[in-house]
Amino acid sequence: MKAVKYTKDGVVIPSSWVKGWGTPVSIRRGTHMVILESPERKASRQRLGRMIRKLRHTAKELGPLPPEQIAAEVAAVRAQRARRS
Repeated sequence: MKAVKYTKDGVVIPSSWVKGWGTPVSIRRGTHMVILESPERKASRQRLGRMIRKLRHTAKELGPLPPEQIAAEVAAVRAQRARRS
């Protein structure tokens, strides 16, 4: 951590820490953190966000599941896992 420099504006890190991530590196500032990520990681994170939004939207359209259906799904998954072990 000797390479890290603390200034009144923030933290300066050495560029060698992000070499190998690809030419461009995306930098975002959160409330109490700085996020450094490669373009591949950024694309993956955005893809996951889109998938989650679609899943939430679809779940909202379908409405809540009845307790019997939830119990049946849980039982099916438990039976499948029991066969594997």
